Amino acid sequence: MTTPSSSPTVDHAPRDPADGRWTPRLVLILIALAWPTQLLAAGGILGANAIAGVAQAFHTTQVVWFGLTLTLVSTLLTPFVIKLGDLYGKRRVMLAMTALGALGELLAALAGSFWLVLAGRAVAGCYGPFGALSFAAVRDVFPARLVKQASGIMGSSVGLVALGSPFLAGWLIDTWGYRGVLWFLAAATAVAFALIALLVPETPRHAFGSRLDWPGGLILGGGLTAVVYALGQGQSWGWADVRTLGWLGAGAAALIAFLFVERSSPHPILDLRVLRRRPVALALTAGGLGQTVAFTMPGLAILLALYPAIPGVSDGLGWTAHHNAVVSVSWNLVMFGTGMLVSRYLRRFDARRVWCVGLAVMALGYTLVGFHHGDELQLIVTSCVANVGAGVVVSVAPVLVIGVVSRDEQGLGSGMLNMLISLFGAVVTAGAYAVLGASSTTVDGTAFYLDAGYSGIFWLGAAVTVVALVLSVFIPRLRDPEESPAGG
Repeated sequence: MTTPSSSPTVDHAPRDPADGRWTPRLVLILIALAWPTQLLAAGGILGANAIAGVAQAFHTTQVVWFGLTLTLVSTLLTPFVIKLGDLYGKRRVMLAMTALGALGELLAALAGSFWLVLAGRAVAGCYGPFGALSFAAVRDVFPARLVKQASGIMGSSVGLVALGSPFLAGWLIDTWGYRGVLWFLAAATAVAFALIALLVPETPRHAFGSRLDWPGGLILGGGLTAVVYALGQGQSWGWADVRTLGWLGAGAAALIAFLFVERSSPHPILDLRVLRRRPVALALTAGGLGQTVAFTMPGLAILLALYPAIPGVSDGLGWTAHHNAVVSVSWNLVMFGTGMLVSRYLRRFDARRVWCVGLAVMALGYTLVGFHHGDELQLIVTSCVANVGAGVVVSVAPVLVIGVVSRDEQGLGSGMLNMLISLFGAVVTAGAYAVLGASSTTVDGTAFYLDAGYSGIFWLGAAVTVVALVLSVFIPRLRDPEESPAGG
């Protein structure tokens, strides 16, 4: 006899009759899930290009909050999104998230003051944790034989986003200013809502007889938010500043308190017992570190491209944004092509070995970038090597999670991976700026970076990748979705 809290998961998700084969319906579902997932990556690139216009339009020195507000709200809400997806079905939660995202970007586009722009971005931050649900939804709605391939395609499509977003950003900003970016994001998020509503079936619930643990969610989300905020502000405040240390201390205290709160909660917001299983802990940590490097390093490389070349003062390349977009086509195509190729044949190989090869190539690539980045040819060749590895990493990382958790735990595993990427991303970015700051010159209050600093950030990326590779060696054999029964 089962109780409500132990009832087995009932699979209400419609299955395609051609189980194990791609059909037009499954292709459309994949597009409907991939569009809003990769819109997050596009939004990051577009938002970064809009910052200068926002600062000039509102004459503010606090423009860092334009991006940070969205990140902090997203971090705070992630634990709740994971649990709500299990309680009520991922499709319903995704629809609510995309609706709020579109509304927030619309408010920001219409805002007449900087603080109203931030209010809109805060609402748009509700859309930020979307990736915590979309990869889990793939496992719920796709035939088991296609889960690896569909997840890999979803992950690798970030290369296509990176390819087109810089050109799109230039066109939008040159034509309509920063508001053009916000209007585009509002419209694109509305399209995401329509795609999910029309094409994505409801997913089964994986938490029966459970409740939402508000105290645990607020403590965890608040703790992570405090740490990310401190790391984001540490470079400008100073790492020994009382504000930096205070926020770090508050975040650490909240995370420690969360461990005790969850132990006594009958309905924990995150079931931390899964982390006691060595394969889960290793896969999430290695996956988080590897994807952090793949996502963070290209953004930091933009500093090298766009900062001016001033002998003895600044060792940037001095490119225009358009020139950087043209040159970066090469390595972004390599990343996208590699990811799609790996996704196509992933079922035939041991995903652990493919993952480790990808990490090794990415580490080698960023080591080479650190040594050779002085002109277009050097940067193209070395970055293409790095992005061969990055293409493997972004396509295989979701498969790592699939291979170490049960279907009922998929949302939890994907959500934890997203939280770790946010946390590791803040740490790596803070470390990169510290490395740059150690090799910089200041002229009229503006910091310019020397070549040793640029080399250092690429070597930092290589070092973090090596750590991920070492951890990955100890991940045991991954379970195939076809071997994993629902709830098993």
